[in-house]
Amino acid sequence: MHGLVVRLSVTARCQLRCTYCLPENPGRCAQGGGRELAGKALVRLVAALHDRFHVRRVRFTGGEPLLRRDLPDLIEATAALGIAELAMTTNGQLLAPQAAELRRRGLQRVNISLDTLDPARFGEISRGGSLARTVDGIRAAQVAGLNPIKLNVVVLRGRNDGEVGNLLHFALQTGCHVRFLELMPVGIAASHWATTWVGHDEIRDRLEQPGLMWTELPWSPQETCRDWQVRDRAGRETVCGFIAAVTQPFCASCRRVRITADGGLHGCLACNTRYELRPVLDAPTAAVANVRLRFLLRAAFRDKRTRDFTEAVESMCQVGG
Repeated sequence: MHGLVVRLSVTARCQLRCTYCLPENPGRCAQGGGRELAGKALVRLVAALHDRFHVRRVRFTGGEPLLRRDLPDLIEATAALGIAELAMTTNGQLLAPQAAELRRRGLQRVNISLDTLDPARFGEISRGGSLARTVDGIRAAQVAGLNPIKLNVVVLRGRNDGEVGNLLHFALQTGCHVRFLELMPVGIAASHWATTWVGHDEIRDRLEQPGLMWTELPWSPQETCRDWQVRDRAGRETVCGFIAAVTQPFCASCRRVRITADGGLHGCLACNTRYELRPVLDAPTAAVANVRLRFLLRAAFRDKRTRDFTEAVESMCQVGG
């Protein structure tokens, strides 16, 4: 197995409670999960995967990764492993004052959640977030050189589905890329998925507007996002992507694994099976650690045969999405 993409959830904590990620009542979600591993332990797990299976990309996720105080050190130590690409997914609320430092430590780009451009609706969907803070984070990331910035939009019927055109134009104006995600019936989203899900075809139809030229870009089966180059009459360009996990499943070729902040391994969001990585850290020799890691990784990849979400993970916040 080669060319892994590792989603490293550095914390399950988040200061927001987005409606598709966390329940409104904090008591209904054990948001913290188990005890967070030290940064050195998380880097050791990534290093072991890289040495044996070659990791081509690490994405730092959460929860909200910027809540972890040692994140800059963790990024710097991971960059020292020689992995080709280091990225981060964030809600952007805390990004503005940290963007330059994270870039200096080795982070290369960021994905930022931006589900709406309406300040009131932003607060409702995120349950407490500030649109202005996220926009400030986007601007700071651009100045720091964390490009291309990708804006993640989870499309929700009756909430923000009427805004997809405006969000595409925002991407054209700012030079960011934008990606529209089908809602997955995972965690708390499963309880309202049937009434809020919007499929890829409908999203794409809503984006068909006069004056926009669409060119499909090459797609690799190992990628989850299908991208198009979009150009408007003013000559501005962006990349618009679609992650359609429900209508266009990509399980068969997915190369992603998820490491949780407390040392769990998940192979797929459509499967609730968790494998404990602490035995790898506790192995008496590198050879034993490699044997244990190979066994766990093979088991995690077998989970990718699941094609529906009947046994999906219970909480997105704990596995990094």
